[in-house]
Amino acid sequence: MKPTLILVSNSLGDDRDLPPRTKELLESADLILGEEHRTTSTLLKRLGIQKPFEILNEHSDPKEIQDLVLRMLQIPLTCIVSDSGSPGLEDPARKLVPLAWEYGLNVIAAPGPTAAIAALTASGFQSSPFTFVGFFSKDQKEREREIKSYLALGHTIVFYETPYRTKHMLESLSKVVPKDRRIFLNLDISLTYEKSFRGSAKEVFESVKNHPKAMPVFVIEEKNQKRDR
Repeated sequence: MKPTLILVSNSLGDDRDLPPRTKELLESADLILGEEHRTTSTLLKRLGIQKPFEILNEHSDPKEIQDLVLRMLQIPLTCIVSDSGSPGLEDPARKLVPLAWEYGLNVIAAPGPTAAIAALTASGFQSSPFTFVGFFSKDQKEREREIKSYLALGHTIVFYETPYRTKHMLESLSKVVPKDRRIFLNLDISLTYEKSFRGSAKEVFESVKNHPKAMPVFVIEEKNQKRDR
């Protein structure tokens, strides 16, 4: 069997959305990689899997990742699981996958929940074409410049932000997003206290300015569409 890396999807928060294949893959893995110790440990315990695992996160340096790939070449199956959603979308797996291909590993994705797609479909905005950005800059001026450049495409735009910068992002959106393009904000997707807001950037900001911190996904409406929905 050619050494294989499988990207294993996790739920976005609600355990009922956990793909059934997740348990099967993690049980069969020779090496399990997780993003955060507590989250991975809790997932394995919940699935009844008693196996050691290792951590690959934003603090892993290029040498550590290279050494990890060299180890993966010596074993049949490695599984990497994200804290939530599908590995490789704005998480540490995106550093591992290109190197795995470069060293000749077989790379497979086990499909599962993805916050960007869930928010996009719930927004009601045009889904084709859409542009997934990931994260915009932390710097306000650079962030607003980046947003303007993506707005010029005219596509629906989907992106992530941290709970700590949600309101700063809404302030930037209020400045640069035209009034005829609405935004959709989903907070704590799939959880029992999930909330969604849809309207102008200023309207959404007013709705959430006193809201407690929550995990956000943003969608900006496509350009020049008739308001018939």
